[in-house]
Amino acid sequence: MVAVIIITGLCLVSVYISYVAFRKGFTKSADDYFVAGSSLGYFVLVFSLLASFLSAFSMFGMSSFGYRLGFGSLYVLTANLVPLGFLWYFIHKKTFLLGRARKWMTMGAPFGERYGTPMRIVLVLVVLVASVPYIVAQIQGIGVMLEAMSEGIISFHAGLFFVPFFIALYLMMGGMKGAAWVNAIQGVFFSIMVFVLFFFVMMKNGGFVPTMELVMAKHPNLFQIGWAGGKVWSYPMIFGMAAAMCLGCVCFPQPFMHAYSSRSARGLKAMFLSFGGICLFIITMPTLIGIAGNAIVPGLKGVEADKIYGLVAAATMPDWLAAFAVAGGFTAAMSTVNGLVFGNAANLSVDVIKIMRPETKPSELITIARVFVAIIMAICVFIAWNPNTPVAELSIIAFGTVAVTFFALWGAYYWKRATATGAILSILVGVCLNITFFFVGGKAMVLFPQKSLFQLNGFLASFIIAGIVFFVGSYLTTPGKTEQKSLKLFFHPVLSK
Repeated sequence: MVAVIIITGLCLVSVYISYVAFRKGFTKSADDYFVAGSSLGYFVLVFSLLASFLSAFSMFGMSSFGYRLGFGSLYVLTANLVPLGFLWYFIHKKTFLLGRARKWMTMGAPFGERYGTPMRIVLVLVVLVASVPYIVAQIQGIGVMLEAMSEGIISFHAGLFFVPFFIALYLMMGGMKGAAWVNAIQGVFFSIMVFVLFFFVMMKNGGFVPTMELVMAKHPNLFQIGWAGGKVWSYPMIFGMAAAMCLGCVCFPQPFMHAYSSRSARGLKAMFLSFGGICLFIITMPTLIGIAGNAIVPGLKGVEADKIYGLVAAATMPDWLAAFAVAGGFTAAMSTVNGLVFGNAANLSVDVIKIMRPETKPSELITIARVFVAIIMAICVFIAWNPNTPVAELSIIAFGTVAVTFFALWGAYYWKRATATGAILSILVGVCLNITFFFVGGKAMVLFPQKSLFQLNGFLASFIIAGIVFFVGSYLTTPGKTEQKSLKLFFHPVLSK
């Protein structure tokens, strides 16, 4: 029960922080509610973005990945995170500059101005579909760990409602400012706790090297590349997963929302360029904790391995400290749910409802966004009710699905010949292929290299085909009035300096 009390306390603190933002008037206007009035400074920006991506996937999912699949997980992280900050800055510096000038508040805004209203709506709906498995992964991880740490007092299904209720409450009250404050505090907290847990887990068997030697003696395959007949951690598998995660991170709502919320260009640059290194350093810890878990809590399979983070904490730490360590994982999951749910609620209210009902007032948009927060949370809790896929795999599927929007985003900012037809077709084809591969071959076809796809996984095959459709579709169609008019804005000489 100590863990439950601590987690409840953290939830209440988060609600209080958002309440302060609400009372101070940071949610009165649409600009304040959706993009924090473009007022976030260095510290809050960096740790808020960090927390919005370091999730149940990072803590519970990567420890489970390390436990089940070994050191190859670190190759994926490195190939993903090392280039991510530079790619983010290359793409989203225009998001910041144009967003500030045009008063953008959602990720659909640049697509709408560049390609037209149909593209804006398609983008919002596709991102929502891609976000659902990632949000479900966070909620599922919360339920699994709450059940484990409460020793069954709080069931998995009760846990699905417990933390999401608080998340919905403080998102509705505090808006982007409140969410960013909460994320920053949670980011600092879970970063500290994962290092504390790492220390205790490694000291359980005499240090890092003795622990790894013990695991290697029992599970040598966890330290190999291309085991299980070359299927696990082959180079195509590593590249496919890393590409999905890297490109997906660029295309999710969080970098857009934080770019709009940044107080300065320097803050934006610091946020993006520091992210990859900090993130790689932190996520390596739960991965190694998971690998070490084979020597402490052996025999977990499938979804059960998602519990390894909490189980090794309970096995190596005093109860009260284990509760804080697991609470760190909870805050990671909470902060990611914050970013995704809020970003999608903003997209739906501004990019769909506002377009359908232009007379909608800013105060009404805020109310509508709050309703969408509740609806999205409820849908994701419902989907998480019967978990069949581990947290890590769910998250990578989400990254891979949203990554097919990358070509349309790149074309909007850097290719004058891009057309709305090419952009829309590429996104629809890419998403449909991802969904088809998942239903035909399950998660294995999406994540693992397939002979039928020339040793590509389903994501990479979908991504490549989406790219071909984008370029061919753009060359075969003529830019419309919207695309032609947008060139003066999106390719203004000032933006190239």
